[in-house]
Amino acid sequence: MKLLIADDQISLHRYLDKVMDWGAMGFTEVQHAYDGEEAAAKVAAFHPDILILDIHMPILNGIESLKRVRQSGHSPKTIILSAYDEFEYARDAIHLQVSRYLLKPVDAVQLRNALEELIRESEAAFRQTIGAELDRMLYTGEMEAEALQTIRKGFDYLGIDRFAVITCADGATDGHYARWLKEQAAGSFKCAIAGKSKHGSVVLVGGKDPLSGGMLREFIESLLQLPDAPCGSPPPIGISSVAQDAAVLPQLIAESARAAAAPAETGSRLQDTIRRIKKHIDGSFHEDLTLQSVADRFRIDKYQLCRVFKKEFGVNYWSYVMKVRMEKAAELLAGTEWKNSLIAERTGFLDESHFSRAFKKFYGITPKEYRRRHAEAR
Repeated sequence: MKLLIADDQISLHRYLDKVMDWGAMGFTEVQHAYDGEEAAAKVAAFHPDILILDIHMPILNGIESLKRVRQSGHSPKTIILSAYDEFEYARDAIHLQVSRYLLKPVDAVQLRNALEELIRESEAAFRQTIGAELDRMLYTGEMEAEALQTIRKGFDYLGIDRFAVITCADGATDGHYARWLKEQAAGSFKCAIAGKSKHGSVVLVGGKDPLSGGMLREFIESLLQLPDAPCGSPPPIGISSVAQDAAVLPQLIAESARAAAAPAETGSRLQDTIRRIKKHIDGSFHEDLTLQSVADRFRIDKYQLCRVFKKEFGVNYWSYVMKVRMEKAAELLAGTEWKNSLIAERTGFLDESHFSRAFKKFYGITPKEYRRRHAEAR
């Protein structure tokens, strides 16, 4: 995101560079102009996303400079600075679609708030634009040159240099699960934009390095284990590879659709595998029961394991693992004098601290309190 500051007072430029943390606000480039003519020329060459423009400058004043900018076809979000609260200036500023009109002397907090509001507005607009292009692409199966340029511009503004596509093969359903997935992704990644294709619901996920396929798979795996996930069996999910060039977006959409539709183990054989997994959990709760390790052991796709386990037993895979471990831990606390560290080891926890936190979250009391209450009840 690029910023241009145009003011004839050098002291103002120095002041703003001192009190404003441009990088923290998301600006990657900041340039300066010192008169209206230079400001118009720099907008044409630099293409800033946001322009801070003083009204009173030599050669061209701010309003004249902005008129030249608008005539050239450029339209950065603009904040006008003026020492005068005059109707004529305000009227011209409104006519030129100025985003904010601030009075001098500049209040750093007020300017920062104005900039942050503009950034949020611009980000929302770019997400909406990318979403519209994504919907068009999902409908036609193609991406035109103009659409590619629009998406690249949006990615650049949002700071996205790596992205992938997730497809939920939910068919003709209302896309409830995909909307929930998008909401979760929006909290974990820089950008999450949803669309609907003939293959199902699509979520475009974007971020920066080190966004990777492994990170996305871990993200999906964690969602499948959340207790507040939508009811019912989650739809098949396909994840594309991670790319950096928006030109390959159609290929990523097709790739994720193929992954979601990949044939999987079905029928009675699958049910038998899931039941054997449950039996394995019941008898081997002290072992490594991470989703990936169990999926590898029983040669089943881990996403399929999650879906079918919940469908078969009505509970998320990891919730069931924790239930079995907690019930065994409670039994050992009540029936033995073992230390918590030993009970933690025997019930599959890495250490006593992790065990104690998990126990309190499950039962609402600490292991020590549980043991005391059970002793008093005898």
